Amino acid sequence: MAGYSGYLIWRIFLGIDSYQFPARNYGDLAFRTWGTSLRHLTNSLQALALLLILGQLAIQFGQNISEMSRFRLCYAVCPVLFVCAGFFITQIRTLKAYGWVANLAVWMNLLVIFITMGVIAHSPPNFAIATLGSAGSAVDPTTITKDEHGNYPPVMHYNGLPPGGLIGSVNGLMSGVLAYAGAQLFVEFLAEMRRPRDFLKAMWGAQLFICTVYLVYGCFIYYFQGQYSYNPSYQGVSTYGWQTVGNAISLAAALIAAGLYGNIGIKVLYNNVLIDIFNAPPLITRRGKVLYASIVPIWWSIAFVIAAAIPDYFGFISIMAASTLLNLTYTLPPIFALGFDIQRHAIRTDMGEGFDPVTGAVQRDGSNVQRLIRGFLSGGRWQVSINIWHVIYFLASLSMCGLGMYAAIEGEHPSGRFELFPRSAR
Repeated sequence: MAGYSGYLIWRIFLGIDSYQFPARNYGDLAFRTWGTSLRHLTNSLQALALLLILGQLAIQFGQNISEMSRFRLCYAVCPVLFVCAGFFITQIRTLKAYGWVANLAVWMNLLVIFITMGVIAHSPPNFAIATLGSAGSAVDPTTITKDEHGNYPPVMHYNGLPPGGLIGSVNGLMSGVLAYAGAQLFVEFLAEMRRPRDFLKAMWGAQLFICTVYLVYGCFIYYFQGQYSYNPSYQGVSTYGWQTVGNAISLAAALIAAGLYGNIGIKVLYNNVLIDIFNAPPLITRRGKVLYASIVPIWWSIAFVIAAAIPDYFGFISIMAASTLLNLTYTLPPIFALGFDIQRHAIRTDMGEGFDPVTGAVQRDGSNVQRLIRGFLSGGRWQVSINIWHVIYFLASLSMCGLGMYAAIEGEHPSGRFELFPRSAR
């Protein structure tokens, strides 16, 4: 379904982009299909999602630094170190400058995967860290709790839905939503590449690569660690030396990713909110560059507050994915596609409707409601069936958003794991 959403975004982009009126961001799809209100909602949701992703990276790699220090550093200090490094990287204003370092980050992540697989296959799970956010802590905390003799339960696997049923399954699904949440950035990359076909080949190649590598990797980790499987997996390694290797390499790769998300997030905020609503100066001007540079520390400071306040990585992912990423990847693309198709098929060219390139005038007949109904029911049976499917897809995704938020909150509340700082980090 993530691939289908990506296809919808690609098709709409090709339909609305032009030399005179280019589509530059995700919000432009909302504006061209449904108007200003949905554009502001989309831009705000995308900016919030990118900020939360930045906070997620600060949480994850604050834990990296904390683990490397053997928890001698106060946890609140660890995200500060990551944020300070990311602050300087985000001063880069163009995506082109990230090209070669982003490619390097992919190979660094692969190296971490290979190291983790080799070590986990020949060592026990990291029992201590499993209590902070493993699969067992989310599904059944008793499966990772010591007995009266101080021994941890053996590794176990579930062939069907685990105990706890719906809550645990939905929370696991939210991790999958995070893994396939890149559709919100498609338009930004398409706009900068200016080669939609090349982008499509690169995107599907990346999806095949991710599916192959991470599916095998996830099955491998779950086989050896079962309910002790921890996210991020390289922190589930019990040997401190190899923990440090994985943490150090992934930390370098994460700074590249954080710079990318920070760059796009701040540009979404600046171009689509500050300029459109508050008349901020363009980014190419001197005042715009100064204002951009001043926003960067504020942006990263908010990411630090998120990371310091919510150190539960697994729980935070579920809440973030359900509230923002799911909507951006699954809820909005079908409604954009529906609006795009309705507008196309509502035009009656035989009656003189449409855009006149000579005079620059637009001829429309009927009210907005009449045009919506006419566009929805036009185009033949196949097109009407597609319109109905997009409505169902939109409503199902919206329902999943509510269910995901409910499961994320329920998964946290009974265990009492929403501590300001975990005991091991105090």
